[in-house]
Amino acid sequence: MHGLPRSERTRRGDALLERVGLVEAADRKVGGYSGGMKRRLDLALALVHEPRVLFLDEPTTGLDPQSRSALWDEVARLARVDGVTVFLTTQYLEEADVLANRVGIIDHGHIVAEDTPEALKAQIGRPSVEVVPADPAERAAVQEVMERFGEPVHASGAAIAVRLSRGDLADVVRALDAEHLRVTNLKLDEPTLDDVFLAKTGRSLEGSGGAEEAEA
Repeated sequence: MHGLPRSERTRRGDALLERVGLVEAADRKVGGYSGGMKRRLDLALALVHEPRVLFLDEPTTGLDPQSRSALWDEVARLARVDGVTVFLTTQYLEEADVLANRVGIIDHGHIVAEDTPEALKAQIGRPSVEVVPADPAERAAVQEVMERFGEPVHASGAAIAVRLSRGDLADVVRALDAEHLRVTNLKLDEPTLDDVFLAKTGRSLEGSGGAEEAEA
């Protein structure tokens, strides 16, 4: 269908089967393939003619974590090593964060945000740092150190958290160490693309009959 001569078809087919890890299953009927194997075969078929631009429509939907990770690796290699421009639609925002150089968020048929994943996450908030004092008697001292780096935010249980407005996680650790304050748990929470999606589209579900749909 792509006008490749027979000799080229054979060479290209063998190379692509090896690339997507289907050499051992090459003599089996596709009907017996698992979902992950079929997706990898779909990708190989799309690469037969060595495209410069590739459109992938939700290629990992329904796949198990292992198959999804394998497909992520291949898509990343296409873009970063082979120089293929990949347009990927996905409902998994973690997938977009891992793979995409630029992300466009579509809501009711319109692009409502478009930028790098890092820039989109930076638009909606700064990271927060959460710690749990090792000694409850030192809680006030830990709180004082933490508030040097940002405003307090809600934290669960015995934890203390601030949203960073200055410094980073390493600065917080050094400040606590300088005051000889010990903590049993310390973590950095970054905004995610899920947070961006909710901020840009609202919380109404598609098809729920919200105001925007009523106007459409």
